[in-house]
Amino acid sequence: MENREIIRQPELKTEELLALLDSIKWEQGYRFTFNGTEFYINITKAGRLAKAEAEGKLAKFGKSAEYFASTYVRGYDIYLHDTIPESDRRRILFHEILEANLRDQSFSLHEAHDIVLKEEQKAFG
Repeated sequence: MENREIIRQPELKTEELLALLDSIKWEQGYRFTFNGTEFYINITKAGRLAKAEAEGKLAKFGKSAEYFASTYVRGYDIYLHDTIPESDRRRILFHEILEANLRDQSFSLHEAHDIVLKEEQKAFG
């Protein structure tokens, strides 16, 4: 009997996500769903983060966005710096939303990140 490895295929819905990005409001507490995953937007003040880091109360927050298991919805909170330029917001949200959704599809963080980078390059160049 032949041993065949089953390769999982991610459900990406890239075009649907790109359309959704146009309707997402960049505001505290905005809630939305993508591909069965719920999200909650949390806008963070960069000054507060810098102060907390300087006081040693917070690990270095080097990225402009992060997602974590939500305390508000059955899904993820997306933390976004309030200093992200408007021109970068769609791409950053695309990355965080798709990566979190792939985690919901049981892909590891590394697998999800690699898939998202490829899709991000296709969508944004």
